[in-house]
Amino acid sequence: MACAQQATGLRQSKIGELLGVSRRTAQRYADTGVPSGHLPNLARVVFPSDPDLAAEMAARVGQSLESLGLVAPPPPPEPAAPAPPPQPAPPADGVVDAVVCAAAEAMDVKPRDVRPGLLAAIARAREIGVPIDQVERVLRQQVHGALAAEGPVSAAAAGTRKASDPA
Repeated sequence: MACAQQATGLRQSKIGELLGVSRRTAQRYADTGVPSGHLPNLARVVFPSDPDLAAEMAARVGQSLESLGLVAPPPPPEPAAPAPPPQPAPPADGVVDAVVCAAAEAMDVKPRDVRPGLLAAIARAREIGVPIDQVERVLRQQVHGALAAEGPVSAAAAGTRKASDPA
């Protein structure tokens, strides 16, 4: 109560009146402290003169100057910037040609000779629901198993290069 009097310059009886209590009750509050139920109203009385003291009073009863309607709540944070658009995919024709050329090189044939076989294999895998990564894994195991059984074979036929092979 004394802090409120000092901050506002009001007499004890006037603060009591603003809190809606009798003069005698205001005197008792000065001696024993203001009950928590009156702290929000006391914070409203003190706020124009000492916002920091008003904030302390509000905090003692789990309130804030915003929840008491004394100040506007802070604005909501700015929304996050939108994610950059994804990079465009490379032209499909070029990517497919790279796959065809890799198969042709591994088989030591011309790309035009590989296309029908690749198309048939990929179409069949899609029809039966086999993902391309699973096809690759199984084929890699089969090729490496065949190489181990047959002995030395060119790395190009296996679709792999050894560290000692020229790039």
